[in-house]
This record gives sequence, structure tokens and C-alpha cells, in this order.
Amino acid sequence: MQPFNPGGDVRSTEPDASQAPAEQWLIGDWLADSRLDELRRGDEIVKIEPRNMRLLAALAQRPGEVLTVDELLTEVWADLVVTQSSVYQAVSQLRQVLGDDASRPRYIATVPRKGYRLVAVVQPVRVPRAPVPAEPAAAAPVQPPAVSPAPQPAEVAARTSQPGPRRRGWLLGGGLTALAAAGGAVWWWPRAAQMPPDQVRLAVLPFKDTSAHKLEQPLAEGLAEQVIGALTAHGQVRVLARATSFQFDSPDALQPLAEQRFVTHVLGGELTRSAQRVSLSLHLHGLPRLRLVWQQALEVELADLSRLAVQVANQALQALGATPVARATPPAAPDAYELYLTGLQHQRSAQLPGILKAREYFQRAIDRDAGFAPAYVGQAATWIAQFHYGGGLSLRDMDARAQPLIDRALQLAPDLPLAQGLQGHLKANLSLHDEARRWLAPALQQSPSDVTLLGWMAKNEMDDGRPVAALPLLERAAQLSPLAVQVQHLLGLAATYAGRFDAAQAHYRRAMTLAPRHANGAWGLGLVGYARGQLGEAVQGYRKALVIDPRRDALWLQLGWLYLDLGLADEARHAFAQSESLAAHPAESRLGAARLQLADEAALRRTLEGLKLPASGARELEIETALLWVQLGDLSRARRLFEPAVGLMLSDPLPAWGNWDAFNGRHALIDAAAVWVALGESARAEPLLAQAETFLKRYRQQGNTWHTGPFLRARIEALRGRPQAAAALLEEAVNLGWRRAWTVPHDPALASVRELPRVVALQSQVRQQVEAQRRALIV
Repeated sequence: MQPFNPGGDVRSTEPDASQAPAEQWLIGDWLADSRLDELRRGDEIVKIEPRNMRLLAALAQRPGEVLTVDELLTEVWADLVVTQSSVYQAVSQLRQVLGDDASRPRYIATVPRKGYRLVAVVQPVRVPRAPVPAEPAAAAPVQPPAVSPAPQPAEVAARTSQPGPRRRGWLLGGGLTALAAAGGAVWWWPRAAQMPPDQVRLAVLPFKDTSAHKLEQPLAEGLAEQVIGALTAHGQVRVLARATSFQFDSPDALQPLAEQRFVTHVLGGELTRSAQRVSLSLHLHGLPRLRLVWQQALEVELADLSRLAVQVANQALQALGATPVARATPPAAPDAYELYLTGLQHQRSAQLPGILKAREYFQRAIDRDAGFAPAYVGQAATWIAQFHYGGGLSLRDMDARAQPLIDRALQLAPDLPLAQGLQGHLKANLSLHDEARRWLAPALQQSPSDVTLLGWMAKNEMDDGRPVAALPLLERAAQLSPLAVQVQHLLGLAATYAGRFDAAQAHYRRAMTLAPRHANGAWGLGLVGYARGQLGEAVQGYRKALVIDPRRDALWLQLGWLYLDLGLADEARHAFAQSESLAAHPAESRLGAARLQLADEAALRRTLEGLKLPASGARELEIETALLWVQLGDLSRARRLFEPAVGLMLSDPLPAWGNWDAFNGRHALIDAAAVWVALGESARAEPLLAQAETFLKRYRQQGNTWHTGPFLRARIEALRGRPQAAAALLEEAVNLGWRRAWTVPHDPALASVRELPRVVALQSQVRQQVEAQRRALIV
């Protein structure tokens, strides 16, 4: 078998249409359609040259990145021999069409002596289609998450569109004109039987910028997002999350979701900004008939901008016959509020460069208004996101930076739901799960439709070993955001932990349909393969994920272990090397690669002698290294490394073990106990084994179904001198899908059982299973 090529396609797979690159992008306030070579903004449609569209598409596929002139020539003019002036001319033409200024770019910025980059906010547009086949064409289609059907909107007597000019004039002239306290609001709505509020499913579209210079799209979209945030506080009306509703730009585009009962009403608006005021023209439609239910014009002074979102939410709720929300809005200086909204736009990129850019805007907002609590929440969230997106932060560094910002936000606004929720999310990251619930529960009580809070609460339940408790929270989030790929990822992971593999696969395939260029869908299918003991299936999922995003060092590391399970040494070596080259702290990758030398004591010794472990925060890696020294028979070296490491680990309030480690067959307490036993101090091992046993029992009782559970319990029984009980548990693990039997001859914890006839037979059985899977993978 040839080593896996991260830059190429996976062999033996048919082309997957769902993974084709996006053909439409929302770039600033323009929709770019590469299929039609069109730019659209509202009712304006501009045809552009095909090569200009290809250049714009090349920039949109890598927003914020610098593309050199040579790269653009290769990508756009590969079939022609042209000079660099062709690029300059095409960029100039695009700027003219987009209304851009090279000296103050809002779309395409020139990077002197390098090339160009797209600086506008970019979103791939993915409009839902009919159900997509789950895998091959013969398989059942992937359906959206099941929801209780919402009834059809009430019929409007003899009216399915807005009144004609005479009727409208009568309405406005007959006394339905009023001025709102915010400054001049005019509204009207047709007579219609109203839907009960608890049956309303409301989508808020990104507002459109209709200002003279078309510079306010970030403000328009940010304001719409804040309206969604205000509506999440309503106890009856459900509002779709931004991740779903912002994929559409008109009410009629939501018809597919209306037909599936995900949405009954849609709120849109147009924003116009002048020097001192902001005007917002709002319209509410009922679906699926696109009947105009209500419209209103609002105008506020810039000084009141931060209060506008709640006002809009309450006016829409009034039109729907629902009670208003009573949420207090933290006041903010207008420029601070706008900087905050811009920061949110960058943060939504879910990529490290965007997260770091968002931090700059949140800091500038704080500099403008030190009393604006949401800006501190946004700033804290960027540090947590940097930790999760591989930004080189340790858990402690992340906590040290995020906690003071959350403290300040809560001091300024103690009841702010996102501040409470982010505090809970941080506590969950620190494995303080009960404390996390104490913060997340009141936040969700205030904002029961907030998908972010639902996701944080579900993730806390999963990390505390409660996947079954997480599933209802995530299913509710999927109802509120049926196109949110992150929700599908979490649903897949919770179902995997709970052993519901068919459901997990359906969620991951749904994620791949929604976001074919996001690696987590394919990675999730790999996880399900691993959990089922189907190693070829697992490898295929990881390979696909790494074709999509080859920079994920953790995925390379996990793939390396899968190759070890399959006995593919060259492929494992390559995967570990890739992980090491990408990881901020490569010690874990090097320890993984050291397993390739288990049969060569001299090589393993050289590797361990040259290993550089992190100075702090990685005690479990020191214990793992000590266990390898035990295997080499160098007990003195193992003791010198082990004793300070285990003492620090046990005194640390942050546990060095958790559900992800156990799912992957690791537990630092059991490793530490194995070292104590090897050092002849079994009495010091027993408290660690008891603690690990309690952990595994609790997780098993809470609905986790892992093949590694019996394996870890087998190590405990073997260390306690109960070889037959250990052998029975190893058999149970293999029946559930455990395929890492190659470790048995080398694991000091299993020394007492490896020669038992039933364990020898078990290893032979696993070797045969793995051999068959290896052959199938190669073919």
C-alpha cells in the first residue's frame, strides 16, 4: 500500500458531488454567482467577464489570504499565455463593479510587491436542496432532524400579498399611523388570524444596506444578529439561529425550510445610515405563501443604536401577537457598538485568523467604552476559541486570559446571558462540570432559544460523560438551526459516545452535505469506524478529512494510531511525522511514533533519551514516558521521571484524564498505577486504580458505550492480580470492536495475562480480523 498523500484524493472512492466547492459567495453586500458570472445586490444584477469571476472566486475561496500575481495567473489564466497586466486589469475592473476604492479598500486590497487579498466578509452560500443521498445512490436519503410539525399559517381572507395602492393609502390615512418613542416609526399590517406564539418559527434574514455609499453591510448584518439574540429570550416564539437564517437573502429562498416546517415567518429589513441617524425598514412575511403580515419603518439617533435590536424584536413580537421580551440592553457608545458588531463578523469565520482579528475589534470597542459588557464577553471568547483552534495556548494560559474578562463582564452586567453562558463554558473546559451547570442553567432560562448556549450546555454534559443527556439539548438546537454544521457534529459525537452508530453516521453525513469543505464531517465518520472496530472505514474517514484540511495535527496523530492498529508501519510513520511538524508541542506525536520501535529496544531507548517533554501541564505524557522506560527495564530512570510527575498530577485541580482520553483507550491513573506496580509499590497503586474504576463505572452507567471501557477495566484487573477477570474483559472489548491487541505484549499493566491461552487466542483472532481489514483497505 502506498503512503497516504495528503494533497491528493482518496483512492477507490467515487467523486462526491456534495463536496464540490461553493459556487456562490456572499462578499460584503454582493452575492457572487460563478455559475452565471453575475454579481447581485438587491434588485441590481451585474454580468461580469468569466475570467473576472474566476479571479473573484479564487480570492473568495481563500478570504483574507494573500494570493500572489503568479498564483492568480496560474489559477485563472492557466490556458493562456498572458502577462501580469492581465491580473492588474481584471482587479481594476472588479473594483469598479464592486464600487471599491484601491486607496481605501472594502473588497480587494493590494499587498505591495506580493499580490491581492479579499478583505470583505465572505460567506459561502449553501441553499438547501431536496434530501441528499446519505452515501451511495442506493442508500436512504439523509433527512433533516425530526421536529414536531408546525401547523400551516392561518389563512388571510382573500389576501395573499400586500394591498394595492388605494387600500394601502386608506390604511395609512385611517389612523394607523403613529410615532414611536425612538423617533418616527410608521407601521401597518393586514387583518389576519394570528398563529399561536408557541407555533411560530421565525427566521431573521441579514438586513441589507441601502445607504448611499453601501458601506454599512457589517452594521446591517450585525444588527440583524443582535435581533436574533434578543428574540432567543422569548419563551414561546422560536427563532432560527444565525448559522441557518443568514444563508438566505430573501423570504422566498426559505421556502424549502418552510415546507419542512422549520420556519413559519421571516423578518427582513433594509438599513440606511446618515451622519446622525439610522433608519430601518422592516417587513414580516408568513410562509409558505409569502404573505406580508406587517411592515414598519424605524429611525433612531446613533446614540440609541445599541438599543435598536431589542426594539425591533419587540415590534416583531407584537405583530405576531406575542408578548415582548423584557431584556435590558447594555448601553454602549455608538462607535464601540459598531466595533463590537464588526468583531462578531470576524469571529463567525470559525478560523484562527478571523478569531484574532475579532479580538482586535473587541479591544477597540473596550477602548471606546470601558463599560460595555458584551465586548468583554467577545474578547474572552476569542481566547477560548484560540485554545480550541490550535493557536498554541495551553489550557491554563487560556483560563488566565479569559477569566478576568468574564469577571469584568459579569461585574458590569451580572444577568447578561452570554456572559453567564461563557463563564459556564470556561468552567466546562476546566472539567468543573457542576459549576458549569450552575452558570449555564440560568443563562438558558433567560434565552431558551439560544443555540450557542444549548451547544455549550450539551458539550458540558458530554464532557461529564452524559451523552444521553446531551442529545435532547442538541436535537433542540438542530430544530432551531437545521443548517448549522457544528450542531450536527456534536450530535454525531454524542451518538458515537452512546453507541448509537447509525444515528451518528446520519448526523455526520448531514454535516458533510451542509458543509462539504469542513473536515469534521468526514472525521466523524472516521470516529464511528474506529468505535465500531472497522479500521478501514476509520482510515477512509480520516483521509477524507485531511484532504479537506491537512493542517489538523490532532487528526494526523489519531490516524497514526489507526495505521498502527492495521500494522501499516510506513503509513503510521508518515502520519506521526505530519502531526509532529504541525503541532505546537510535538511530544505526544513523538511518543506515538515511539510505538514503531517497541521491538527494537536500542532504537526506543535513543528516542526516549532525546525526547523533550513540555516544561509544564503535560504530566500524563511524563507518566506515559515512564511506562515506556519500565518496558525497557530501566526502573531507576522510570522512577526519576515518574515520582515528581505523579505527585504534581494528583495535586492539580485539573484532571489529566477525561472522556475523550478514555474513548481512545488512555487513562493516566491506570498508567501511573502500572508504574507503581512495576516499581514494587502496589499499595500506592491501589488508590489510583480505585479512582479510575469509579470513573469508568460512572461513565458506563451514564450511557457511554466504548470498546475501550472493558479494555481499561482489564488493565485494572490485571494490575490487581486477577488475570482471568482481565482476560474476560479483553474478550468483551474485542467483541465491541477493540482492535489494539498488538499492545498486549508490550503493556506492563497486562504482563500477568499476556501468556494465558485465552488471551493468546484472542490476539490471534484480532490479527486475523485486522489482516482482512488491511487487505480490503489496500484493494
